[in-house]
Formats: sequence, structure tokens, C-alpha cells
Amino acid sequence: MTARVRIVVYAALLVLVAEESWSAMVHLSHSDFIVFWEAARRLSAHVDPYNAVAASAAAWHQLGVAHPPYPLPYAYLPELAWLLAPLGRLPFATADAIWLGVSLAGLTAALGVLVTVVRRQPSRPRESTLLICAATITLASASGIAEGQADVIVLLLTALGLALLPAHRFSAGVLLGVAAANKPQVFWLVPAALLMVREWRTFLGMVAGALGACALGFLLVPPSQMAEWLRQLFQGLPAPSSTVAFPGIATDLGGPTAALLTAIPLAVVALAGVWWVRARLDACTALGLGIVFSLVVAPHDYSHDLLLIGAVAAVAGLIAGWPRILALAIIAIDVTAFGDMWLQPPWDHLEALVVAALGIGLVWQARPTLEPAPVSTLEGAGAP
Repeated sequence: MTARVRIVVYAALLVLVAEESWSAMVHLSHSDFIVFWEAARRLSAHVDPYNAVAASAAAWHQLGVAHPPYPLPYAYLPELAWLLAPLGRLPFATADAIWLGVSLAGLTAALGVLVTVVRRQPSRPRESTLLICAATITLASASGIAEGQADVIVLLLTALGLALLPAHRFSAGVLLGVAAANKPQVFWLVPAALLMVREWRTFLGMVAGALGACALGFLLVPPSQMAEWLRQLFQGLPAPSSTVAFPGIATDLGGPTAALLTAIPLAVVALAGVWWVRARLDACTALGLGIVFSLVVAPHDYSHDLLLIGAVAAVAGLIAGWPRILALAIIAIDVTAFGDMWLQPPWDHLEALVVAALGIGLVWQARPTLEPAPVSTLEGAGAP
């Protein structure tokens, strides 16, 4: 790839981030950060942040909406609200601007970690770096910047976990578990994928991280509020719409029940694919496939959750054959994301087709052959 092409791509990514950042500052009524801000404000005042009726009413009032079109429940662990408590004491517009800065800093840090991971393999470092940036900042995932989403935190935790593999499997699993506790829909097939490749320490670390995050929540709020968090988490599984998961298509066609009925067999098929290629996977590749297939079959995920494809790109840079498949998927995601902006339900799910094709392509690339299984530089360099 020529230097001129790389400059053009990087410039386009910067323009996209700048445009979404500008939208975050001028369209406050579209910001989902209001949910985090209200939860932080209520937690600081020792008021139940999981009271969906009261919290939603207060959030919509802050946005100046007299007739709320839908509820705004806080379905995250109390740790996030606790960390954002200082912002909860500020006016919403000020807090939103600070959150934007934190998100951009977190995005930069996550990209730095992922680039460091992939550069452990000296082959084509410039192309690998560009692949990571382009996979992370797609037209779909960049929407999370304008919406004030928390996916950047999850991406950073995942990147740090990936950087610890394979030398520090348990610690890596702990970070992944904390990320999964905050965004379970992006990781719900990852534990099964790790078990299939016998990554016991990574799996146990992931369980410990998730349970530890939940246990810490009991120190911040009463058990009744943690129970309400869990209820809201499961209540939100049959999402009313989704643009990157097949259950979203089923939701538009047959309702929430159809979404769950679609997710179960798809999960079985996805895990069967991982099982088929398990002998050629290590912790990094299992994590990558787990994330991709979780995005395909999760009952509740959106375009901004595609930010996690950046972690898959770091894995792809270490595995022969994966970068080309991912590069084609990135282009297709950008094209279909643009198309989904103009399509109406049930047709606005083109991104789901691309993510599914990406998962199938990666599995096919890792299919069993007569040749020895390729081992990533990370695994070969640090495996005990």
C-alpha cells in the first residue's frame, strides 16, 4: 500500500472522528450519556440509580423533552456511575463535553495498545496499524462518539487483556471479565470459545473478573438495586431493533420472542464453527472469533458496538490470511452502514450480513488442513 493511500485513509478517519465529535457537542438531545450522567448524579445523592421511571423522567427533563418517547433505564454496573460521580455534579452540557474528551483519550489509548500488540510481529507494521485504525473507527462504530456511549472503555479493557496474552492469561481474563460485565452482549460467546481451546486460566480469570465486578457493585449499592440491575439487564435482551445482529432482523419481522428464538440456534451454529477449527486457535484467535460471533448472534447490540472489531484487527495482524478478509469486511461495513442510515426497518440490517460473513470467512481461513496449524507470534513467544 502506497504512502499516499495511507495518508488518505488516516485523513478520512480523522474527519469522521471530528464530525462525530462535533455532533456530540451540538446535538445534546441525542446523547445517551444522559443515562450515565443521571445515574452518577443519583448515586452521588444516595438515590436509587436503577429506578427506571424516576431516572428516565429526570433525564428527559434535563434534555427538555416534555413527552418522553421511550424509557432511559441505566443497565450498567454501579461502578461506572461511581467513576462518573464527579461529572454528575456538573451541568449536563459541561459533563458531556468532558465525557467526549475522555472518550477520545480512551480511544487513542486503546488504539495505541492494539498497535503495540500487533507490532510484536515485524511483518508489514504500517499495514497492520492502518488495519487496526480502520477497523476500530468505521462509519458504524463512530456513531458511538456522537451518542456518548461507553464502548471505548470496553475496547480499552479488551485491548489491555489482549496485550497480556499469552504470558499473563489469568490477568488478561480478569480484564476481559470486567469488560464482559459491562457489555455482556459483545462477549457472551467468548467464554465458550476459550474453553474450546482449553484456555483454562484465561476462562477462570474472565469468570473472576465478572464476578468481582458484580461483587464490588454490592459495596456501592444495596442488594435490591443490584437485583434491579440484573432484571433490567435481562429485560433489555430482546432489543426493539439492532443493526449488527441477526436477532435484530427477527425482531423487526416477528417481535422480541423471535429474536431470542433466532439467537439460540445461531449461537449453536457459531460455536460449532469454532469447535471445527479449535485445533488451529489460540487464546487471541479464540477471543477474536468469540467477539465477532457474539456481535452476529447477540439479541441486543448496535452499530457502536462494532468498535470491538478493532481488537479483532489486532489479532488478524498476527494470523496469516486474516488481514485480507478483515480489510474487505471493513470496506463492506462502511458501505452498508451508510446504506442502513437511509433504510427503514426491517431492511436496515445490512451490517449484520457483513459481520456474519466476516465470522464465516475467519473460520474458513482457519479451517483444518494438512499443513501445520499457524501459531501467532504472541503465542509462540510467550506460551509457557
